[in-house]
Amino acid sequence: MDNLPLAWQYAILAGVALAMTLVGLWLYNRRERRRKHALALMRLMDQWGMRWFAEVYADYAVGDYSGLVRRIKDIVEAVRSDEAMVGRLWEVTTKVATYVAANDRTKADELRALLAESAAGATKTTITI
Repeated sequence: MDNLPLAWQYAILAGVALAMTLVGLWLYNRRERRRKHALALMRLMDQWGMRWFAEVYADYAVGDYSGLVRRIKDIVEAVRSDEAMVGRLWEVTTKVATYVAANDRTKADELRALLAESAAGATKTTITI
């Protein structure tokens, strides 16, 4: 670089600084798009009753990684217990059943038949006991 004119040295330095700035902005915008996408997923999960996943996406979006690890640990513990899973999935099940009943007649009929069959099986079981 010693044999280059001073003007060329400044031009190269400015070009490198501009390139580094552009790369930094590109990486920053990529991260921000991921976080905005996580917020959109959080809203969708919350709308369908999956609050435990919504909280995970919210923690990721705001950069609370220790909270993210804690919530993932809570989800793993909930998966290990049948009662906890039923409790966590109850709201999701009711929202999905409501949506299906309102929008898809064949699936709604299938769901009614399944529930009637399940109720008849439960009645038979309680009578035989």
